[in-house]
Amino acid sequence: MTTGPPEDAAEHRRRTRDAYDRLAPVWSDATDDGPFNGGLERPALRSLVPRPIAGARILDAGCGSGGQCRWLIEHGAEVVGVDLSPGMVEEASRRCGGRGTFLVADLAGPLPLDTGTFDGITCSLVLHYLEDWAPTLASFARILKEGGWVVVSLDHPFGPTGPDPGRGYFDKHLVGDRWVKGGVEVTQYFWHRTLADTVQAFAEGGFVVERVLEPQPSPDLLARFPEELAKVDGAPWFAVYRLLRR
Repeated sequence: MTTGPPEDAAEHRRRTRDAYDRLAPVWSDATDDGPFNGGLERPALRSLVPRPIAGARILDAGCGSGGQCRWLIEHGAEVVGVDLSPGMVEEASRRCGGRGTFLVADLAGPLPLDTGTFDGITCSLVLHYLEDWAPTLASFARILKEGGWVVVSLDHPFGPTGPDPGRGYFDKHLVGDRWVKGGVEVTQYFWHRTLADTVQAFAEGGFVVERVLEPQPSPDLLARFPEELAKVDGAPWFAVYRLLRR
């Protein structure tokens, strides 16, 4: 199994896609009710989605196996989900039972979606796979209606996943993380970038940061997952931003 850092952007995309294709059959069971995605990140992201969403057209960018899409659909939204992984797109479509539209698409390039047709975008733990956010944020700004919003979650720049030991906080670099989910083992790589670089990228992409959350586990979640979340209690892990199109 190749675990060293990818040599270029094309290899990074290929390895990310292949890893998620392998994870697709187990992702929902491994993450929906887990301590990190299901317990910590998704509730925070959903809390920043503007209400009401019934009748709103929303893109889930990097939809994975469709957990966020299903939640949006259940709250009355018209949903389009895109993901780099064909396996994840297939799983999301199956999971949503024919509701919603699902496409294989690379967020690193222009999205094949019409201009000014979306009320909002959710983007859960995806952007940190991309070194250059400019094309992605340009697509987001283009497809949103006037007054549109984006809710995006990322690994926290001060959290345990970055920077790598021996690399400085201000050094933009790839950070590796090994996962075992449902018996499937993968190593994924994410770009560590500073808080200032993150906010600057949003601004250059045409967005204003309206809200920021740094979620912490609830007492109930800590009681359910004491070992897994011991390192999270009182420490940063995820950052969730609500952006408004300027």
